[in-house]
Amino acid sequence: MYTDKRKAKDFYLSSQILGASPEKLVIFLYEGAIKSLKRAEIALDNADNNGAHHELVKAQDIINELKQSVNPDVAGEIPANLVKLYDFMTSELVKANLAKKKEPIGPIIDMLSELLESWQEVLAQQNNL
Repeated sequence: MYTDKRKAKDFYLSSQILGASPEKLVIFLYEGAIKSLKRAEIALDNADNNGAHHELVKAQDIINELKQSVNPDVAGEIPANLVKLYDFMTSELVKANLAKKKEPIGPIIDMLSELLESWQEVLAQQNNL
């Protein structure tokens, strides 16, 4: 059952998402994936395999959403490389989930964090124009 505090938080988050630019939505996705992966690590540390599974699948879904958002019409190698990177991340997370091992998760968090920082820099530069 939702509490008033939870309802307020959900309303705030949904209004943030609905009013966000596409670039900001990508940032939200990166943040969500990182958060889920950190929760998966904690769940694995606590031998909570169901919790880990839930968070790993959630992160995979977010990464798939990021992959679908890649514009293949952009010139250069970046779009293709991003798709390959997202495929690699998903593959590693599937392996982590099947083996219930957290070792593959850390490097994925690092990669997502680097991509997040890059997007934040791009967004900051756009806002300064």
